[in-house]
Amino acid sequence: MRAENSLEIAWEDGSRSRFTGKQLRWACPCAECRGEAGVPGRLDHLDDLPEKELQLENVGLIGQYAFQVGFTSGHDTGIYTFRYLRGLQP
Repeated sequence: MRAENSLEIAWEDGSRSRFTGKQLRWACPCAECRGEAGVPGRLDHLDDLPEKELQLENVGLIGQYAFQVGFTSGHDTGIYTFRYLRGLQP
């Protein structure tokens, strides 16, 4: 749903989840954004992101367990497992 800047998932149990580009960007699980080895990530130091960081550009399937999400800023290193995405829903 690129026009709406969102990703919608229909789960096997019949439920659906919809995530906006903004939600996905702030939830990016990559080491650059979340940090590693005790060092905080980039998103830990920010309160706001430019619009190009929040716009979805592409979503690709990684095996049968995750999506790799790309943003118009070029950031595309986050691998969002289905379990992680399911945990993001309210």
